[in-house]
Amino acid sequence: MTVPASPGPPGDDVLVVTADHVRPVWRDGVMTLLAMPAAGGRITPAEVPNPTPCCADHA
Repeated sequence: MTVPASPGPPGDDVLVVTADHVRPVWRDGVMTLLAMPAAGGRITPAEVPNPTPCCADHA
């Protein structure tokens, strides 16, 4: 797991809040999930399950 702007990977005891959505990628031969900090010392995938489409407010 990779958390940008963090000194290293999260600890084994850090909870991952997925909202039933993960999309890992292969990076240097390792399956990797790009994640970001979440409330309560947890982490969450950087990609959200239902992103707002670009220009949604212009429709």
